[in-house]
Amino acid sequence: MRQYEMVTIFQADLEDHKIAVEDIEGVVRNLGGEIGKSSPWGKRRFAYPIQKQTEGFYALLSFSLDPAQVSELERLIKLKTQVLRHLVIALDEA
Repeated sequence: MRQYEMVTIFQADLEDHKIAVEDIEGVVRNLGGEIGKSSPWGKRRFAYPIQKQTEGFYALLSFSLDPAQVSELERLIKLKTQVLRHLVIALDEA
């Protein structure tokens, strides 16, 4: 298992962002990962429009996951229509 962080930008007009974040956490758990910390950053304005939207809801998720499962995680996140952007970063081992 390796440590990762993921920043996800959701559509700003979602009714409940907490459910959307829990859905992403469920995807990580289904792939055999463990959630370390989840912190919502809130709604922020974009520097440029993304998919014709000017605002988004940001959330940071820290988790551990098998490196072979990261590509599957990204594939499953891309299928979610409420996710505008995401970025998975592997943390240093040290």
